[in-house]
Amino acid sequence: MRLQLNNETELEIDQFEQDGFDIHLKNEGLYFGAMPLFVTSLARCTFAVLESYSMRLNVEAKEIQMKLVWQYAKKPTRISTIEMQILWKSLPESRLRAVEKAAHLCTIHNTIHNCVDITTSVMC
Repeated sequence: MRLQLNNETELEIDQFEQDGFDIHLKNEGLYFGAMPLFVTSLARCTFAVLESYSMRLNVEAKEIQMKLVWQYAKKPTRISTIEMQILWKSLPESRLRAVEKAAHLCTIHNTIHNCVDITTSVMC
């Protein structure tokens, strides 16, 4: 999986089927720590659901790209919101809403949905 940490709260991910983490930092001051890893786990779980769904659609899942942007809340410090953008170029436009619903079936999404606002958008 290729990970590009653009800043402290923005991550782009693609090549989900590649083994291991290929981490790229946009500048030297960035650090791939616990919070980017947490957000990565949400993306990887979502990809697993979409990969399974892709078999029913007969659409290639390996081209899926994601961008995740998160915000912090205070007292206690925690991730309060995550915006997940999914780019799937070969996805038929008629399937955008269905894929958005499928993305919400990820186990991690279901685990944190009561404490973190997650907005998901899908584009083709």
